[in-house]
Amino acid sequence: MTRPGRILLAALALAALLPAGGRGQPGSAGAETPAAIPWTLLIERPGGARARLDFLVAALTPADAERAVAAALRALPVVPAAPGVSAAWRPWGWAWSDAELPVPVAYNPAGAPSVVGPQAVIAGLRAWSSVEGSRFAFRYAGITDRTASILDAGPDGENVISWAHLPCDRGCVLGLTSKEEAREVDILLNSNPNALAELGLDTVLDWRTVILHELGHMAGLDHSCPAPWGPCTPDEVAAVMYFQYTGTNRVLAPDDRAGLRALYPAEPPPSGSARRVALEPGWNLLVAPPVPPADLAARLPCLVAAYAFDGAAWLRWAPELPAQLRTLAVFPSEVPVWLLASGACAADIAPS
Repeated sequence: MTRPGRILLAALALAALLPAGGRGQPGSAGAETPAAIPWTLLIERPGGARARLDFLVAALTPADAERAVAAALRALPVVPAAPGVSAAWRPWGWAWSDAELPVPVAYNPAGAPSVVGPQAVIAGLRAWSSVEGSRFAFRYAGITDRTASILDAGPDGENVISWAHLPCDRGCVLGLTSKEEAREVDILLNSNPNALAELGLDTVLDWRTVILHELGHMAGLDHSCPAPWGPCTPDEVAAVMYFQYTGTNRVLAPDDRAGLRALYPAEPPPSGSARRVALEPGWNLLVAPPVPPADLAARLPCLVAAYAFDGAAWLRWAPELPAQLRTLAVFPSEVPVWLLASGACAADIAPS
């Protein structure tokens, strides 16, 4: 993908991956279902900071994926480069420091599909910020008019999630995350409605799942089972950070939480110590103390209902439900749950 007067982009890794229900490897005879192909590049700006770009591409073949990446790059501002400028692969060596926590993330909703609002970003931020045994946390920095700086002259000092209409002729970039050497990470999502059709999903692509996955990259995690070096364990396949889009997956798995704890370990709280639980109006996704929902509601009067997934079914609790329908008896340990709040309230809750 060398273009005169442009930055030379060197491929780190290219793996052809089938979405669930696919009917053949990309590039093989009879392949009909587009694959979710991760493509990672390292770019070097003349006189500027290097940046790592992680793409998620919907394409039938690796060649189509390369064309889609090139088309997406041409649609973005690109810094002119001297002839021969290149970048070689090197492992990315930094994680967020304690002084940078919580990591602020701003959202620009311009161009977003109507089904995606700020709550999709907030839910993802809360999920990664509530992993027990990890000191890592995000902070929602509100709405911004800035966009992901991806291939601009360099980082602008703000971690941004934004949207752009990228081409989808032969293959389609669904989104990309850029990790700057200057300690900035931006996420760009494709607002082109044809992006869904390219993946063969029409309107069923769950953007919350995609955003949660990309926020894992922003925190510093790579894929749970990088292709093509499998085989992957069941725990790796169940992870949000699995390299393949397999459908809606909005709950961090044990593998995701273990990865974050490995990067940002924290001293476990003393046995019996209280934990701060803060709710905002609407739905909240967080890890709750292992107490009965009624006990939590007694301390948090804004709590209206609670839902938890046990791997097979949704368990629910609400004060107006008959006793036989209150299937959530105690909040599960280490598993994010959905809490519906009528307003804002907070309390320090000790485990039972």
